[in-house]
Amino acid sequence: MTATSTPPIPSELDLEQQHLSGTITSMLAQIDAWEDRSRNVGADLETSLTLADTAEEMAAMLSVHVNEPYFGSLKVRIGGREQTLYIGKIAHRDLKGPYSITSWESEVGSLFYAQALDWTTPRGLKGTIQRRRQLDVRKKTLHGLTDLYDASTGGDTGARETVLLQRLSEASRSGMRDVVETLQPEQNDIMRAPAGTAVCIQGAAGSGKTTIGFHRLAWLAHSERGPHQARPSHTLVLMPNQVLAHYASRVLPSLNLQGVVVTTPETWALGFLGLEKMEVTDRTLTLLLQDRDNTRRRAAWRRAKALGDLRMFGVVRSHLHTRLQANLERLTYQGSVEVQRGGRSKAITLALSNSQLQKLLTTVLERDPLDGYRPAFRAALEAELLSQARVTDEEEPVVLRQLNVEVSRLIGRVFAGMLPVTEARRLLQDETALRYAAQTHLPEAMLQLLLSDPLASVAKPRRSFADVTELPLMLAVAGLLDGLGKRNGHALEPYDHILLDEAQDFAPLLYALLRRAARPGHLTALGDLNQGLHGYKGPNAWTEVQAALGGGEVLTLSRTYRSTRQITELTARVAATYNRAAAVVGVDRDGMPVQRLTAGPLAQLTAQAVKTMQAAGHANIAIVTRRTADADLLVPDLMQHDVDAQPILNEQARYTGGVVILPVHLAKGLEFDAAIVAGAEATTYDPATEFETRLLYVSLSRGVHALAVVAPNELHPLLSNPSQLEGTSHDK
Repeated sequence: MTATSTPPIPSELDLEQQHLSGTITSMLAQIDAWEDRSRNVGADLETSLTLADTAEEMAAMLSVHVNEPYFGSLKVRIGGREQTLYIGKIAHRDLKGPYSITSWESEVGSLFYAQALDWTTPRGLKGTIQRRRQLDVRKKTLHGLTDLYDASTGGDTGARETVLLQRLSEASRSGMRDVVETLQPEQNDIMRAPAGTAVCIQGAAGSGKTTIGFHRLAWLAHSERGPHQARPSHTLVLMPNQVLAHYASRVLPSLNLQGVVVTTPETWALGFLGLEKMEVTDRTLTLLLQDRDNTRRRAAWRRAKALGDLRMFGVVRSHLHTRLQANLERLTYQGSVEVQRGGRSKAITLALSNSQLQKLLTTVLERDPLDGYRPAFRAALEAELLSQARVTDEEEPVVLRQLNVEVSRLIGRVFAGMLPVTEARRLLQDETALRYAAQTHLPEAMLQLLLSDPLASVAKPRRSFADVTELPLMLAVAGLLDGLGKRNGHALEPYDHILLDEAQDFAPLLYALLRRAARPGHLTALGDLNQGLHGYKGPNAWTEVQAALGGGEVLTLSRTYRSTRQITELTARVAATYNRAAAVVGVDRDGMPVQRLTAGPLAQLTAQAVKTMQAAGHANIAIVTRRTADADLLVPDLMQHDVDAQPILNEQARYTGGVVILPVHLAKGLEFDAAIVAGAEATTYDPATEFETRLLYVSLSRGVHALAVVAPNELHPLLSNPSQLEGTSHDK
């Protein structure tokens, strides 16, 4: 008798690879079906073409994910049955087999990241997590699996942190990447904060707040959000500069967010106002970066703060009320219309006295309509005239057409000369008008600030310009007169959602205006009070933002994931000197000691740091300087030491990877394999000035894996004594 051998039991890896192959086959079959136009036949040609185009679009979206269909799985028990759900970046429904994929944005997808083990299904059944598994899928091949939780072996395995550290150890890229596979429970909870509620997310440098903000947009775009679903084409993202906007927008395709507009507040504001050709200046920042006189710097800072104060909205409102009531003085309305009644033409005379017009205007102004005074006054005027004429519903369109010329003429006289730029500047330059408008809103000290000119020494452009501190006032005029929002032809509609990055640098007044431009509660602000380089525009605390938004939640990301332990400890020490938020806590990822290079020419020391980092395998390296001029001067000097650094000196430049040199205000929000702070000394970053310490903090927190601080003489006092920081030796 011949003994038969027992077939080998497939390993978990083999079973998962088989499932992966089946899933890919299922996805390809679905793509083929969608691309087969003969299957997409409607009742007529137009319907057939629409169905075919929609199917092709869905096929294109699914095909992007064939190489990496999913990244994790959940073994769950629901109603007495066990099943395995696979979690991916896009949903896929397999009608003929077990190869469906659940999207990460869904409520079920959230269970992959959460700490909770139990939940209730929409049908009221109790579900329990039996296992969470991370799957490393690349190029249609399973390279490994890691169980994060397994009830059969004791529960939490502690491997989530291991997977995270592996991902963090990877090289940085020239664009932001998604973190769908490694979202941490804390990040997941904040990302899924209730839709329809304004949210301020406070997070230290490297906490992932910007990335989480974009993932929140993807979550809001999911159909499960119901009435709060946000269409990408109706979503606006505002970032502090075009360099960061270009860097961050590269994450949009991987999150299926094509169509989202990513721009700066200045570009958006000028576009909305129709002033695209106007130059934008930030004369306050110019003074802060170039002027060493702390008295002038303090005065410029305080005046800029006053211009962006939330109370300025009331001042602008009062000013416009006064102007409109003055324009309406002594105006009346006289006109006539003809209607057909009983087969005969009948003339109807219409008239409104000045007191009647004043009453209509007062009612509109008291109501403070979101669509603006002009359209609201026109609607009220037309409604009053239609009421006088006693027209039927059928006659109304004909009568309105006849009224159009005279009504438009009256509206033009009431709102004569009221343009956003001229009206905002009239308010600021006319002391009598400012005092009258501000009498119930501002204290005398704040009025004196607004009437002062601490920027007199800062040159103005020769061409027409708008300063960033003026733009919120101009927008306030435009918003109160004609409304704010997304332009759709000649009409305005609210944005589905607005996301603000580096939100600590947005004026409270601007928050109040953006609130009017979006659906109620649909605004997410991401920021770090420690990084307020433009604090002269921003709030002192998130409570000021809540006041401007009429409420909302403040949520905190308590950990920073970007940098190694050595870098995080150093940045935490700097932040602690002025910290107004939670302490900086990093993941325990070990790395190179912070390099400290002193006593030599700046270019030579900087080049030495670059070459050390390149030898360690780092490709994307940033040299961060205090000023734009510092970076510009250092470029040719570095070439003398065989280092070619790409200069990023303005917002039109683009970061494409490699060695770059840029000023700190353009580096904010970016991250690199390694960072070098050139000129890290007290003469560059004044220890006695909080603004300078903030600049230093931002400079130090750009590196993911390595950091060097370079000074021709002594290092900044906050960067010395390395033994107290990382336990490393002082590297000359």
